[in-house]
Amino acid sequence: MKRKISVLVSLLLAGILMASLLVPSFAAQENPLRFNANGKFTILQIADTQDIFIPRPATISAIEAALDRVKPDLVVFTGDNIYSPNCPTEFLVEIAIDAIIAPVAERNIPFTIIYGNHDGEGPISKEFQLSVYQKYPTCLAFDDAKEIYGTANHNLTIRSSNGKRDAFNLWMLDSGSFYEDGSVSKYDYVRKDQIDWYVKKSNALKAANGGVPLPSLVFQHIPVPEIFNVYVPAEKGAPGSNEYFGKSWMLKLNPAVASGTLLGWSNPPSINAGEFDAMAAQGDVIGIVTGHDHSNSFVGTYRGIDFIQTPNIGYSPANLPTVSGVRVITLDESNPRHYETEVITNVELFGTSLKGIFTDRFMGSVLSYPIAIAIFLGKLAERALAFLQ
Repeated sequence: MKRKISVLVSLLLAGILMASLLVPSFAAQENPLRFNANGKFTILQIADTQDIFIPRPATISAIEAALDRVKPDLVVFTGDNIYSPNCPTEFLVEIAIDAIIAPVAERNIPFTIIYGNHDGEGPISKEFQLSVYQKYPTCLAFDDAKEIYGTANHNLTIRSSNGKRDAFNLWMLDSGSFYEDGSVSKYDYVRKDQIDWYVKKSNALKAANGGVPLPSLVFQHIPVPEIFNVYVPAEKGAPGSNEYFGKSWMLKLNPAVASGTLLGWSNPPSINAGEFDAMAAQGDVIGIVTGHDHSNSFVGTYRGIDFIQTPNIGYSPANLPTVSGVRVITLDESNPRHYETEVITNVELFGTSLKGIFTDRFMGSVLSYPIAIAIFLGKLAERALAFLQ
């Protein structure tokens, strides 16, 4: 009897999956990204949703509230989308991904993803994870160059409001997981072949844009090593300072070039393959948008490129409710090298009513896991019934 039930459940899940594959994806159609009639384009960045195989309800509520408030043209998940060691099977990976993507897909909003260090840490490959994301009709993520380091390195252009030309570009780079330095595991970095791929495509976009670099933003999980240049410099060995690549810094943003919240040291890689220098030389990148450092939320400028650091949204142990949230980036077609950005915290998304406080405090705590699992089982049952009908 148990075997019959197991086979029936497997057939139901397979049928649901096949039904979803019958829906044509955005990626297979004409580019859906376009500046609106007012010359604006809004991006919602969601960083570090990582949790067990099913996120706490507050994380999902924050995503839903942000989508309804911002009404973005594109959602970008910037890595550590899942905590893959907690998802040791393909089935659990699908559950984890479905939880965070379902609110976006239900609203028919285009989205893309990049990977963080935790996405590739578990036994299930990032290639398989990409195939799960691509089952959603509004997914725009793809692996543009399988021969280079990482998975799902790609770019997305945004068309002008009249649809006649590419007016802006978005780079999505896999900044990796970890690399071994002797017996020490360190954060990974964007490799030379990825940089070469970027330069080649950047030049092609420049040529198509009449010889002018096409204004671009870069999205990746781990910050570039140069990010410390928006900190306050320090004398070597000064109390409270930290040394990086031979220079010393204080845990404080330099107000002349940066503003925002800095509650902990940035965690870039200790190997620099030249990514930032290549982007500065190409002249197309106006900002590098990252996650990874959960409690930091700031924008700083170095050599004409902005470092746009976004806090986590997920309720991991590193969560700080007064900081955690989402970032909104609004592009302007008439002035493509100018953008507006803000972070909307989870507290702001939920409000200060009793319901909002309950959502943030209880539904974001470990006590909410039974509720999260019950919600998942309910949604699974709904899909099974809908398929049978």
